[in-house]
Amino acid sequence: MSKTINYLTSNTLKFTIAKNYFDSRNDYELIQHTFDAPEIQATASEEVARQAAVFAARKIGEPCIKLDVGFSINALNGFPGPFVKQVNEWLSEEDLLAMLENKDDRTAYFTDATAIGFPDGSSKVFVKNYKGTIAHAGEYKTSNWAANSLFIPEGYSVPLGLMSDVEQEKYWGDGAWTEVIEFLDIDQQF
Repeated sequence: MSKTINYLTSNTLKFTIAKNYFDSRNDYELIQHTFDAPEIQATASEEVARQAAVFAARKIGEPCIKLDVGFSINALNGFPGPFVKQVNEWLSEEDLLAMLENKDDRTAYFTDATAIGFPDGSSKVFVKNYKGTIAHAGEYKTSNWAANSLFIPEGYSVPLGLMSDVEQEKYWGDGAWTEVIEFLDIDQQF
């Protein structure tokens, strides 16, 4: 009999990546929830994910997973960090590139913070960083997510925004899901 895991996300790509992982295992069924959770303003994606996961777990009455993404540009002291969603709404690719105009360092990274929240208010957070660089003018295609448009993952020659969904799913891989399952199986006797 398979065990169910609750996952709060309305992001189709995030859910597909997680579902692909869980479908490769016969012992888990991933259940998607899409209700809104308060998104606190914190300086770390880990805290944003943790708070939302605990909120969701309390609402569902069962453990729930929530993933939050941050995007850090090293030459900009980690900006935008956990505020990437807001920056993607406010700034274009050209705006971000203008901030890097006199900077030699074009390194950046995405942070995936995957949190498991429990109805009692406890939680566990897993963090994975994905390194890369920022594209130059003419090397990207404008999209709804400036960070994706500009981010060239380490080991790749094009930004995420130029990759197909299948290529992006492959790049993001299993994320922290292996660690999540190990934690649930061993530490929580799930």
